[in-house]
Amino acid sequence: MKFDSKSFRLKASKKEKYDYAQIPPGYYDTVFHRNKGVQSKWHQIKFSRLRTHLNGSIHHLDIGCGPGTFIGTLGEELLSVGADISPSQIEYARKRYGTSKKRFEQIGEDLERFQNDLFDIVTMIELIEHLSPEQSERLLKEVLRVLRPGGRLIVSTPNYGGMWPIVEILVNTLGRVSYHHQHVTRYSAAALLDLLRRSGFMDISVSGFMLFAPFAACLGWHFADLVDSVEPKVLDSRWGLLLHGLARKAP
Repeated sequence: MKFDSKSFRLKASKKEKYDYAQIPPGYYDTVFHRNKGVQSKWHQIKFSRLRTHLNGSIHHLDIGCGPGTFIGTLGEELLSVGADISPSQIEYARKRYGTSKKRFEQIGEDLERFQNDLFDIVTMIELIEHLSPEQSERLLKEVLRVLRPGGRLIVSTPNYGGMWPIVEILVNTLGRVSYHHQHVTRYSAAALLDLLRRSGFMDISVSGFMLFAPFAACLGWHFADLVDSVEPKVLDSRWGLLLHGLARKAP
């Protein structure tokens, strides 16, 4: 970053602070470009879904950009800035994806280096679960400041009101990177909606997406894409592993 499910309320767990320097620079970028396995397909389907909401935008800010992978998937019609607190990830992103239209900036816990009303759209991809509710609300109010009037926000986070908790147990047990200490706040759809409202956004929608498709990559890389295209949206919306929230700054 530059920066009980029954009640569907936000839960913040008190865990020891995670040291994100433990994650090797470019780790998730390498996973994305592996083009095999569940984890790689997970990120590819996710980015593909989120890219569909960028249409019509010119100035784009990606907060918590990590190694710059999402920006690296975008065309040159966007002027994108990636921002992250990790200097090593930003250095990797600059070397890997930096161009005249793709910039990467190391930031602190605010967006003070960016002027008011600067961006058409801001993305925050799987970031807020790493922050306390108070940190997320402060950051989102900063997002409102740097968005132009009518500008849009896209935010994604694991869906703790869906099937994600099962996947997290498996990842923590079998994966190279554990989320046990990383995810300090757990969001359901209602909790994410409430956060965006409290932060001052309007025209808010929140739904789940992506369910069985990434796991179908075990049976075939392109078979997973087929599954993604035919998964019933009613199941995705309720039980999807990820949430995506769409919101707008008042005109």
